[in-house]
Amino acid sequence: MRFPILAVTVGLMLLAKMCDAANAQEALKPVQHWGGLIKESGKKSAAPKSKASWQGYLSNQDALEKLFDAWGLKEKPPKIDFKKQIVFVQTCNGPNLPQASYTLDAAGKLTADNKHTLKGGPGFGYSIDVLDRTGIKDYQGKPLE
Repeated sequence: MRFPILAVTVGLMLLAKMCDAANAQEALKPVQHWGGLIKESGKKSAAPKSKASWQGYLSNQDALEKLFDAWGLKEKPPKIDFKKQIVFVQTCNGPNLPQASYTLDAAGKLTADNKHTLKGGPGFGYSIDVLDRTGIKDYQGKPLE
């Protein structure tokens, strides 16, 4: 009687380990990071600095350069090898700074968690992160370009 109970217990433990391995997620750290605040005025000239069209990821150098230019970032955009790396952009409203963290599961699905404070006010905060592309197949449920 003890052997069947022991066998079932060991079998359930192995099954639980296999499920944990299938659901394992790896934390990814950015290779490069830029972050800050964009103070928008109510003027129409500030419209190109809008955060809305830049959420998500950038898959080419031209898009990165346009982002740096649109937001008036003082630094020159770095040269990125987009075959090996990809750039993720997170934003939040008001004078808040997003803190993005990234996890990659065994199937290659990348998820971003964007935490920030909730202070009200003009402008927006941004986080621009360069990650290695290795193993990333899709982002937030959509295949990468």
